[in-house]
Amino acid sequence: MSARIPRLPVILLWRPFPVRVTVLGRIGKSVLVAAVWIGLAGFAWAHSFTVSLLVVGENVEENLAEAVRGFLLAADERDGHANETSDGHLGGVDVQILPLPRDAAGLVEGLFGTPDEPTDVVIVLGPEPLASDAARAYRSATTVLQQAVPPDGWDSDDGTDSFVSRYRVAYGATPGVMAATGYHAARRLDVAIRPLDGVVPQDALEDGWRSTASGLPW
Repeated sequence: MSARIPRLPVILLWRPFPVRVTVLGRIGKSVLVAAVWIGLAGFAWAHSFTVSLLVVGENVEENLAEAVRGFLLAADERDGHANETSDGHLGGVDVQILPLPRDAAGLVEGLFGTPDEPTDVVIVLGPEPLASDAARAYRSATTVLQQAVPPDGWDSDDGTDSFVSRYRVAYGATPGVMAATGYHAARRLDVAIRPLDGVVPQDALEDGWRSTASGLPW
């Protein structure tokens, strides 16, 4: 008589490999999402630049404050959006403004950006030969542009009425020559940046800047 072999209970392991694949798939998706967010954050950071406005000459504190006001007016005219974290836009790119010299920036108002140093661009505003001397001091470290001060009677030129009117609405005062200088510098930078979507390559930016040395409408 043969012995009967007892039946042992069978434990089934359900879908061991699909479970593993699912877990790994979720991990992979999480990594992908994180990478996308990092990429977007990097893009947002890259789509911004810092410009220093360096004023030379007499009455630097007053002139620097006025130049910044003119620059801000131009930076607020196009490409604005909600929840701004910069000082405006030029060429469709967020701009952060750093007024220089630092010890002369006590009267500057209206800046909300977070400028980086060293800055991407330095614009020197003021009379010669002081402007050229200051430009040489920065040229080895960054892109340096020079904006000449408009001659006497600048506010009688064609088209300046519109600028004067917009400035009065924004600041409740008539713009002086340094406000016009700052505004014109920002308008020129806007034209130079727009086709590049940024401030590089440097040669192209400088070419765009030079192309508006005259004839740029107010």
